[in-house]
Amino acid sequence: MEISPQSSSLFKYYNFYKVIIGILLFGMSISKQSLFQDYRFPVLFQTLTLSYFLLNVAIAIFFHLSEKEKSKQIFFTLSLDIILLHGLFYCGTGISGGLANLIVISVAAGNIIIRGRIGLSFAAMATLLTMLVEAERFLAEFNHIQDMAQTGLMGSMYFASAYILQYLSIRISQSESLLKRQRQDLIELERLNHQIIQSMRTGIIVCDENNDIKLINQACNDLIGLSGKTNTTTNRPVPLPSYISDRIKLWRNAPNMRTSPFKASHDKPLVQANFSRLQKDEGSEVLIFIDDTRKMTQQAQQLKLASLGRLTASIAHEVRNPLGAISHATQLLAESEHLDSADRKMTDIIQRHSKRVNQIIENTLQLSRRSEPQIEEIQLKSWLEKIISEYSLHDQKKSQILVNVEDKELSARFDPSQIEQVLINLMDNGIRHGTKENASAVLLVKLTKTKDQEQPYLDIIDQGSGILKESIPHLFEPFFTTESQGTGLGLYLSREICEANQAQLDYIETPEENNIKLGTCFRIMFAHHKRII
Repeated sequence: MEISPQSSSLFKYYNFYKVIIGILLFGMSISKQSLFQDYRFPVLFQTLTLSYFLLNVAIAIFFHLSEKEKSKQIFFTLSLDIILLHGLFYCGTGISGGLANLIVISVAAGNIIIRGRIGLSFAAMATLLTMLVEAERFLAEFNHIQDMAQTGLMGSMYFASAYILQYLSIRISQSESLLKRQRQDLIELERLNHQIIQSMRTGIIVCDENNDIKLINQACNDLIGLSGKTNTTTNRPVPLPSYISDRIKLWRNAPNMRTSPFKASHDKPLVQANFSRLQKDEGSEVLIFIDDTRKMTQQAQQLKLASLGRLTASIAHEVRNPLGAISHATQLLAESEHLDSADRKMTDIIQRHSKRVNQIIENTLQLSRRSEPQIEEIQLKSWLEKIISEYSLHDQKKSQILVNVEDKELSARFDPSQIEQVLINLMDNGIRHGTKENASAVLLVKLTKTKDQEQPYLDIIDQGSGILKESIPHLFEPFFTTESQGTGLGLYLSREICEANQAQLDYIETPEENNIKLGTCFRIMFAHHKRII
């Protein structure tokens, strides 16, 4: 037995309709006007209307409380309704009384709810019962021959309503099924688009003309620490932060202008914001792309390193040969017994600067010789303790190094030998600058993680005098140094190695006094976090 997909709701509405009809029929049977109508059995008609009303109330309550209507229960209820209406039909004034119209509605409802031949059986049942009732009334001389002709017309109406409503019901159901499939396809497409947007490594933000966030993906949380489009406490849209809204304002005034890169915080990467307008019928939304500049920087650095490598390879031989001759001649000259103290001082200067030039050549050649990182999963606590232990054994100054590990199970992926080179370079710098101010200065190495993403990072903090403000923007530039003996390639090489290992090396600002930074902190932010159990 095939029933309509909406049979449950339709049948409940039909039961409610029958309750209303039962009230009206019973009210009509007890009214004063009913006493003057030509009812065949007035008392029985009144009893049947009351029974019809009470039965419909009981049926409505029963099906309201039941979890799901069964097709057999629906068929039985509809059949009983047609039979009871014909009982009223029999006790009342027959086909001329207008009760046949209620039977048409019942047949139509049955064919809407139940489809196929079973639905047509309601029309056949109603036609047969109507003909029997009218035939009996004709034999009992309660109606006329024209009433029998009207009986055939009513039978035709039963079947016509059954066929038409079944056809319309099927077409409507097909349309609803098509709409449902299309809706499901749209939901799946929306889910797929959402999954694609969320999995993109480029940050995506959609905001309205008031700079309120309407859409944001996970990458924005990783790149700029921005997540969610609704404030959980106030349940209002989250506005764009000032460092993005200011750039939108500049872009709206000059759409062809490229805004400057920025960092949302010291532990976030340098990013570039690009904007595009989304035209809508009402308002104008803006699509914002947040791109991590580290990839572009790495590509630019690779090109730069390739050019620098070719340059150093071509001139290293030409520079080292005369440099070697100068150094060798200086050594021979220093061995002479006829040199006075002033001349020996000059040979020391020549020798010292020759070594410095040679070190610059070595560091420059290292830029092009660096091998590809062999990245692996590293348990950070044991790796850090091993490096600190080996470093302390070879530290002639016996510097004091404090190690603070907040989470013993932190891990990250990188080449351990390359990041070890970075860490040793940073510790050398920290100890050197710290002991300049205080021979008993302490170097703090702190391993912890971010609160939001649980991303591991390593802080190397010294007790030196800090860095001048004007020097901070140039810290990671090649050949920039504030020391007379430095080559200016240590921090530059360290950041290059970190970026090759998908890590990030940054200078972290500390409190200042008299425009001078108190101490220096460099942070290695590793690519991602994973726990080893």
